Amino acid sequence: MNYKGHFLKGLGVYGFDRLEPIVLASLVSGDPLLLIGKAGTGKTYLLNRISAALGLEHRHYNASFISFDDLIGFPFPDSESREVRYLKSPATIWEAESVLIDEISRCKPEIQNKFFSLIHERKIQGIALEKLHYRWAAMNPLFSETDSDEDQYDGSISLDQALADRFAFIIDVPDWEELTAEEQKLVIHPQDNDAVNPKSDALFHFIQKLKPEFLLTMENPPLEVIDYCRIIATLLTEAGYRVSPRRARMLARNLIAVKLVAEKLNHPQDDKSQSHIFKLGMSWSIPQRAWKGGIPAHIIDLAHSECMRQISQTDPNDRWMQEFLRCNSLKRKFSMLIEGPAPAEVKSLALIQFLHHGSEMETAAFAFATQPLLQSLEIVDDEALAELTQTANSVLHLKGEIKWRVLSSSSDSVHPKWSECVNYLSKLSKDEPKRRKRARQFFLYLIARDAFYHDPEYAETRLNKLFIHVSEVASLLLNSENDLQHA
Repeated sequence: MNYKGHFLKGLGVYGFDRLEPIVLASLVSGDPLLLIGKAGTGKTYLLNRISAALGLEHRHYNASFISFDDLIGFPFPDSESREVRYLKSPATIWEAESVLIDEISRCKPEIQNKFFSLIHERKIQGIALEKLHYRWAAMNPLFSETDSDEDQYDGSISLDQALADRFAFIIDVPDWEELTAEEQKLVIHPQDNDAVNPKSDALFHFIQKLKPEFLLTMENPPLEVIDYCRIIATLLTEAGYRVSPRRARMLARNLIAVKLVAEKLNHPQDDKSQSHIFKLGMSWSIPQRAWKGGIPAHIIDLAHSECMRQISQTDPNDRWMQEFLRCNSLKRKFSMLIEGPAPAEVKSLALIQFLHHGSEMETAAFAFATQPLLQSLEIVDDEALAELTQTANSVLHLKGEIKWRVLSSSSDSVHPKWSECVNYLSKLSKDEPKRRKRARQFFLYLIARDAFYHDPEYAETRLNKLFIHVSEVASLLLNSENDLQHA
């Protein structure tokens, strides 16, 4: 698939069109990025331009000769000698929002180990770097027997496997022969790109808009992403290229970010295009290229093709039901019932299974908030609606007694959880009487059923968000119906 560049060309960075979705995905996820390329291919130029475009407080370190003390500054005890502090300077890392560790493959193993916590945890000397958003690194390729003498980089050694495995994306930067004729002309043009202000509001807003969507999708990732990561990790491991559980999880993050970026850049969403997106994200998520030269292209092609074949054989209705049942968001579950492509009998069966096997707090909140609208829309069959109505009625019309054990000698006692509920109810705005009434009824139900697994704020907040969401959907449907009647 040919990817048209949207942002990097505007920064004076050429030849990265096919890699732009990966670069943008790394900015959206905020996970570590490693660039591998020959001298003069624009690795550091790309990352320095991005930091300027986003207006970041940036640090660029050359790992081949830097002293680790240069990063942290001179240590000194505080006035009370309780802890060690560090003198800050324009070169120290403490205020950095983005960090580029250049020539990371040329530093000694003991220095690589010190970079480990920076890359993995955003920490230095056990101290959190609160402002640090992005961790980047660059290195020359590892020696290969097929390389010519002039392509050998003495001193560039394999990264420690554990360190390499902490980089989400590991990208091979294209060299001259991989550029198109147009890109070659742009690269050699003698304009002074450094004289141009690279700050890009468009790129900044693009990343900021996608970040919350990425976090929301992470809570309930698409089932095809989970299936792909599981199958591809198994296939590559069986081929002799181990994929760790951590890498499989990281691959899922990568694919979610790449898919979001591709969608926002209006790339086609047909099956063939989606297959390209998955392969693109997977291909540049392989850490082996940082310590053993990568995985042969034909192995990647075969594994990807077999993975897509297995996914395509999965029944779409089964996939929808699995995604519905494993979804943790009540709002998302409701939206899936309203908008999902599954037939009514599949939605009905999924709803019944959820009501039977979900936690009492979740099922009660869902039924309490959604039953009236689902009944009016006739989205599920009578059996599923009866189950939903029964659960909703159990919240609205409590039966039985609330009992608890008194542990003190005092004759007056209050249910221990109810006192927490009353305290939380007192904090709710008096301008929202319906919310307060709903919350009180819901709390009584949970106490009566001994189903209070979380604190009152957690339970009520989820319930209220669902009620708001259902109300918004109902309003949209009503407006749409009115528009049709007036048309």
